[in-house]
Amino acid sequence: MAKEEKKAISDQAKDAIIDVRNELIVQTANMYIMVRKVLLSSLGAIALTVDEANELLARLVERGEVAEADLQKMINELRSQRERSEAEAAKTRSELAKKASTTLEDSVETILTRLNVPNKSDIEDLSRKIGQLNEKVSALNHQQKISGR
Repeated sequence: MAKEEKKAISDQAKDAIIDVRNELIVQTANMYIMVRKVLLSSLGAIALTVDEANELLARLVERGEVAEADLQKMINELRSQRERSEAEAAKTRSELAKKASTTLEDSVETILTRLNVPNKSDIEDLSRKIGQLNEKVSALNHQQKISGR
């Protein structure tokens, strides 16, 4: 019965880890979709603004309110503004990705801590202690062989 209990507990732990992993995958996908939507909508807004500005400038040229040379200057200014906006969007995307990654890592760490899953440093500490114990056992075995002769 004790063996069955241990097996049941290990099965529960495995199931919990699988559930956590699946939840992390879902949360990562949701975050990716959200960031993607934000970026696409901002790029769409930028493109729409540029198109509307170009149409306005074309109408002004037709009416003679703006000279052709001024039109080129305004178009160049709009292009440089668009490039700056795209650079800002890329920077924002990068910052959002970093924040999302940090948030996800923190969530994973919290969940693993709650499940009492050892982290890399815990495993390294245990490995080091096992190595030290092996050395002590070897030394004791060696002393026993010497004293037993």
